[in-house]
Formats: sequence, C-alpha cells, structure tokens
Amino acid sequence: MIDCQKTSFFPSLQQQRLEQARSVLGERVVDRLLCFSLFLLGIQRNTIAELLDAPLGTIRSVVRSVLHDGLPALEDRRSTSSTFLPSKQEPVKITIEESSKMIIVNLGDSGRIEIPKENVLQQRVVLLSLLADGLLSTRKVSEILGLSMVHTRELSEKLSTGDVSSLIDKRSGQTQEYRFTPEVKAQLIEQFVVDLVTDGRVSGKKMAEHLQQRCDVELSERSIRDHLGKLGLSRIKKSLPGLLKAAKKNS
Repeated sequence: MIDCQKTSFFPSLQQQRLEQARSVLGERVVDRLLCFSLFLLGIQRNTIAELLDAPLGTIRSVVRSVLHDGLPALEDRRSTSSTFLPSKQEPVKITIEESSKMIIVNLGDSGRIEIPKENVLQQRVVLLSLLADGLLSTRKVSEILGLSMVHTRELSEKLSTGDVSSLIDKRSGQTQEYRFTPEVKAQLIEQFVVDLVTDGRVSGKKMAEHLQQRCDVELSERSIRDHLGKLGLSRIKKSLPGLLKAAKKNS
C-alpha cells in the first residue's frame, strides 16, 4: 500500500514535471491521469476535486470512464484515433488478373503470386486458402476456377479441415491431367510423329514403351490415348504419313 502522508512534495519540481508531461501528452491527458492516480491512492473524490480545482461531477465522470473504457478514456473522445492504442491496419486488398498463361494474385505491398494456368492444383490451393481466410469472395474464386459457388465452398472447407490431396478429383483419368505438363505434351506429340513415320502406325502401348525408354516418362496407355484425342492427333494419324511423303518429294 502506498502511503503519501509521509512523502514530501516539492512545488517547483512538480510544476516542472507537469509542464514537461503536458507538452508531450497534452493538458487533458495529464489532468485525467492525475485525477485517476489520486483516486487509486485512496483520496476521496471531493478532495480530488478541490486539489485539481475541478467540478465533483467531472471527477466522477473521469474515474467512471477510465474504469469502463481503459486508456482511450484519458484522451479527447473527439479525436479520430488513439495515441495509446495501436493503429488499425487497413486490410490487404487482393485482386486477381488473368493473362493468356498466368493467374496473377496481387497482394498489394506484399507482392504478387503468379500461377501458370496449367497448374490447376496450385491454383486451387492458393485461391481456396485465400477464400478460407476471408481475403477473396466465393464468387471471384469460383469464376477463376470454373466451378460452381457451392462446389467452391465445399473445396475450401475440405482444404481447411484436410490436406491438399482433398482437392484432387478422384474420378478416373483426372489425376493424370496434372502430369501432362507442356513438356510432357510436347514429348507425346514428338513420339506420335516418330512412331507414325517409322512404323506407319501408332498404338498407346508402343508409345508408352518408347516414351519411357527415350524420355524416362511413365504414362499409361489409356492416358496416352485420351490425350491423343484431346490434342486432335488421332484424326490425322492416317493422313499425316501421306502428307509427310508428299512434302519430302516436293522438297
């Protein structure tokens, strides 16, 4: 317990310290600090009013405000910000841009994230994580991913409660799509032409064997046939040998 009765007070030192504090904190803050400090020391409110030459109602109001609102009550309530409390940081405004090859996530002053469009899984992980944190809207994420809003919310919940593997579509053939990068597709087209020229025919089995031997790429026969169809190569496997022979003769 602090006993101020045996304590000596020096008026000149008091005046010097008050002026210094008021120049830094402001007169209002210092007066309220004095009021609340005297209250904490056990001095009666009417005595505090006499010492500070302030109305008794003001003393009561100051004490009540500080006990209810904390440090901000020491300041002028008309001020738009508090010098005692940390300033509120503006939330980062995230925007998304699309180019022909990239999904670009702008993070304001924090930088940006560029995701190749063929990296579907990476897109989902980044965008759904931002959605789960409330930094992107469901509508925006669903538009970018080409999914319904309901499915987008479901995937966001799965990512929050599970792991990245929960985002991979388990339907037949879907997981193979992630393995067909532009490099693999280029090797597939190249092997298609080589097999067609050398053997006169193309089969998924032979192409799988040749790709593994030549490029150390392991693909199933089914996925090769599927992608030959997607790339439109199946339609030209009969006409391409004749076109190549004709071009060779003309050259």
